[in-house]
Amino acid sequence: MHVGDHFIYPDCRPEFVDAFREMQLLALDGVSRVDLYAPFVGSSKADIVSIGSELDVPFHETWSCYKGLEKHCGRCGTCVERLEAFHLAGIEDPTSYNDTEFWKTA
Repeated sequence: MHVGDHFIYPDCRPEFVDAFREMQLLALDGVSRVDLYAPFVGSSKADIVSIGSELDVPFHETWSCYKGLEKHCGRCGTCVERLEAFHLAGIEDPTSYNDTEFWKTA
């Protein structure tokens, strides 16, 4: 969940997170205390990649593609966002893609 998702996915909007947090507090009142955190809701995907790099996230073990192929397709929305994010963050993406150029024109 990041700032780029707000337009596409209603459940990635800060208003949704706030409303869900409030519902959760009301639903669990007196029973349990569970906090909802969405630390990246105001961050860009490039910001998240940068933070992940600082934290030594094993990006080679992460998956973004919607296609379910052996390798990332490089053409679906999440692949395009991922390629762009790594580029903007100035960090090499260790992911193997079937198409590494499409994102530049998408």
